[in-house]
Amino acid sequence: MRAALLVVLVLFAANVHALDALTGARAVTFDGKRLVHAAEGKTPVEVWREFVPPGENLERWTRLASVREYPTHRDPKALAGELVRALKKSYPDAPSALIENKATGEVIVDFVAGPDNGAFTEFNLFRYGTRDAGGVVAQQYALRVYGDAGDFLRGLRAERKRLLELMAKEGLKASR
Repeated sequence: MRAALLVVLVLFAANVHALDALTGARAVTFDGKRLVHAAEGKTPVEVWREFVPPGENLERWTRLASVREYPTHRDPKALAGELVRALKKSYPDAPSALIENKATGEVIVDFVAGPDNGAFTEFNLFRYGTRDAGGVVAQQYALRVYGDAGDFLRGLRAERKRLLELMAKEGLKASR
């Protein structure tokens, strides 16, 4: 596990121009998958856009990406810590990890969670970084399986490592 985290830290690359390209994107790609705009919104602290595979919707999706902008935040690690605290409050037994690249200030959080009734299980990756224009941007990629998650969870160890490395190296990409 430590070796995998070291690889992720080495791959972490701050790519401010890629973050700027995500602003207002109507579609994104990650892991060779194109996801299209499904929803967006704004709160006093956050502007968000969510993307799902073509033909899916937010009520039932298998992959989801989001771009979340926090214009008044300055510290990616603090914001990532808020996510972990909220996760532990809602899902106390959820496995999670927080990986920080001290050189860039970027942080990746990943976790597995789902409701007690087992209706679905999710694996989530969040990459937090700052923009030159100010504020923090979070890129999210999630996989969801409905019902029995046994096969999903058994395959997640290798998949987690691969997706962590991809998120650290490339992150989400704006797409047409």
